[in-house]
Amino acid sequence: MLADVRMLIKASVGYEVQESELPLLTYIYNGVAQHIRNDCNVTEIPEGLQTVLDELAAGKFLALQKGVILGAEGMEVVKSIREGDTIVELGGTSTEQRYDALVLALTKERDFACYRKFRW
Repeated sequence: MLADVRMLIKASVGYEVQESELPLLTYIYNGVAQHIRNDCNVTEIPEGLQTVLDELAAGKFLALQKGVILGAEGMEVVKSIREGDTIVELGGTSTEQRYDALVLALTKERDFACYRKFRW
C-alpha cells in the first residue's frame, strides 16, 4: 500500500513524500507489483511479499529522488583540509554513502521462488 511505502520512506530518511511526487511513487509501486506478479505467475501479490513490495518501491523512489532528498549539501563532503603545513583528513562515511547503502538494502535482489506457480 502506498501509505506503508510513504511511512517507510519517512521512517528511513525523514523525508515526507510530497503530493506532487505521488504519481511517481504510484508508477514505481505498480511497476514493482507487476514485476512480482509476473515473476511468481500469480494475479495477486502474495501476503508474504507485501513488505518486499513496499521495500522495493521505497528503495526505487529513494534512488530516483536522491538529489531532491539530500540536496547539494548532502552530496559534497570535505575529504581533507590543508592550512599551511597542517593537513586534516576527515574519515567516516558521508551522508550520500549512508543513503546509497540504505537504497541498496531496500532494493536488494529477493527470491520469489517459494511463491512461484507453474504455468500449464
